[in-house]
Amino acid sequence: MSLPLTLRRPTAEPTATVPPTVPPTVPATVPPTVRAAALTAALASVLTIVLALVAPGVASAHSGLAAASPGPDAVVGGDITEIQLFYGDFIVTFDGEVTGPDGAVVDAAFEMLTEIEARIVFAEPLTAPGEYRVAHTVLSIDDDVVDDDFRFTFDPSAPEPSLVFVEEDEGVSWVVWAIGAAGVIVIGVLVWQLLGSIRRARAAVARAQTEQTES
Repeated sequence: MSLPLTLRRPTAEPTATVPPTVPPTVPATVPPTVRAAALTAALASVLTIVLALVAPGVASAHSGLAAASPGPDAVVGGDITEIQLFYGDFIVTFDGEVTGPDGAVVDAAFEMLTEIEARIVFAEPLTAPGEYRVAHTVLSIDDDVVDDDFRFTFDPSAPEPSLVFVEEDEGVSWVVWAIGAAGVIVIGVLVWQLLGSIRRARAAVARAQTEQTES
């Protein structure tokens, strides 16, 4: 007696699922070019401000007149009883002379108010129309004597005087040097920060690339 023959198909063994390889996450860093562009823009802004402040002072006279009211070449009216003067450096003494349209000396007192401010007080308000010459002499804190003069015109129908800023002749005021030095310090700090940021960004990118390669 023969037995029936049964054929069975081999059971396939389950296939192990291999999880996909996830590349290591590269740490988010600000690209060096972005940092460089931002800090370069800041440097340019600071440098522009410094040059704008320093450039007008390159032609300024040591202890020279910085502003006056009435000022040089001004045509003024109203009740003129005094002249205000401001200097570009500290002054120790102040003196001078005012002459009227007829060449006669106008009666006036010369007064120092502060180390940079002085005034000329007239005994009586100006009445004679015409050109007035203001001669003034100052002794600076470092013993430089500066003689200078300017002229203004008195016209009773003209507007009242306002402060006139003066273009000076030579030398550089200590105020200008102080502003320039501060600007140089700020620029140096920004350059140091720029270089440090670029180094740190490059190091972070190099570390991320090394980790990715090793994995």
